[in-house]
Amino acid sequence: MLKKSRIFLTILSLVFAFFAALPASAADTVRIVHVSGEIDNARVALVRRSLTAAEDEGDKAVVVEINTLGGEVESALKIRDMLQQTNVPTIAYVSSRAWSAGALIALSCRHIVMAPGSSIGAAEPIPATEKNIAALKADFSATAAATGKNPLLAEAMVDKTLGYYGYADAGQILALTDVQARALNLSEGTADSETEALRLYSLGEATVVSDEMEPRDMFVGILRQPIVRMILVALILSALVIEIKMGGIGAGLGMAVIMGALLLGGSDESWFNSMKLIALFVLGAVFIGIELVTPSVGVFGLAGVVMVFGSLFFMLGADMSALYILAGSIVFAVLLFILLGKRLPKSRFLAKVTLHNRSTREKGYSSQEDKSRYLYEEGKTITILRPAGTVRIGKERVDAVSGGEFIDKDTEVRVIQVEGTRVIVEPVIKNK
Repeated sequence: MLKKSRIFLTILSLVFAFFAALPASAADTVRIVHVSGEIDNARVALVRRSLTAAEDEGDKAVVVEINTLGGEVESALKIRDMLQQTNVPTIAYVSSRAWSAGALIALSCRHIVMAPGSSIGAAEPIPATEKNIAALKADFSATAAATGKNPLLAEAMVDKTLGYYGYADAGQILALTDVQARALNLSEGTADSETEALRLYSLGEATVVSDEMEPRDMFVGILRQPIVRMILVALILSALVIEIKMGGIGAGLGMAVIMGALLLGGSDESWFNSMKLIALFVLGAVFIGIELVTPSVGVFGLAGVVMVFGSLFFMLGADMSALYILAGSIVFAVLLFILLGKRLPKSRFLAKVTLHNRSTREKGYSSQEDKSRYLYEEGKTITILRPAGTVRIGKERVDAVSGGEFIDKDTEVRVIQVEGTRVIVEPVIKNK
């Protein structure tokens, strides 16, 4: 009997030693993202960055600490969509106020915990038109239903005509204290801090990672401002037009690509889709460049323009606001180009990239083919000149360029200047 006991104790000791030798499992990690101040595009970038990191690193939960009086509905809806789509459990911790857009963000989380003295609600849109109220009420109701909360409670936060019995009379917008929210099962508990809130879900011992607003989030927020996006698109279009005007030296195309990268930096596209849009934009710019140096009856130019505008449309979100931004950008680009058109010929930059010295016969230069015989001769364009193309002078086909303007096919032209092998033409204006 004693021998059997010794054998059992020996085996038990070996088992304990085996498990003691195993490496300790990594502690659970919880990420806290602090959403405070006005809800805007910078907060959208912050939440997106935090949720992406939580998904990549396998965090057990994300706590959205909310303290805001509200902000942009569009930004709140984007945050709502991200919170509902993530596979990481989300907990809203209302540290002070979750009003208006903040209330929608709180409702988007699977769980809500509130600090003592905090409040939630008061989400009437501004301006409080019937259309705005109806749209926002539907969003609040759908959001609450998706996360297992009372849709009628959420609707009363938006539409004051509804009221909520015992908490808000008809004609009063609904806003709840932490005690009232707990009584209505909107909140799942009260906690003095995020750590105490985590204990309600057995995560009090988890390692906490805190995400707060960073310069990169603010930069992305600036890039997402409609006026900034309009300016970026206008600069892209102006750069492409300047590239055409200057005969394709590459500076305009390079600037257009840089502006396009900035525009894409503020978009909501995934990394894979971003790469596709960049490829489409660059390919369009290359096609436009090919059209400048190789007359192709407009095939490359048209394809390039479609690609550039198509990529810009999707970079801007592919919605009605994208069309408005594109329309405004075109107007802005035209005005900018008119302004630059008056200054470029006199600018120091253009003086550095433009050839001023002429290789004339008087200076001892000669070309393989003397084209001075075409000077002041008239002919007709065979292809479109934008600015390069082909014209027919007499029975000869001659490569020519315009002075920078667009000249259509089958247009009568006159040679106004010959520089070596470069034949410059302008349209013939007929006197009526």
